[in-house]
Amino acid sequence: MKTKITELLGIEYPIIQGGMAWVAEHNLAAAVSAAGGFGILGSATAPADVVRGWIKEVKETTDK
Repeated sequence: MKTKITELLGIEYPIIQGGMAWVAEHNLAAAVSAAGGFGILGSATAPADVVRGWIKEVKETTDK
């Protein structure tokens, strides 16, 4: 499916996951990205070392 959003973000489907605080951690973001959407880490209140770990996990889980 091609839309302005899919082209802008380089995704397959116009699905953008919300950054839902501690719910939107690395497993969810990687799964949404691997499925063709735009996965987002919810990191507003997370400590920096936790976010770094999540980013590492996403990079190891998917190439998106």
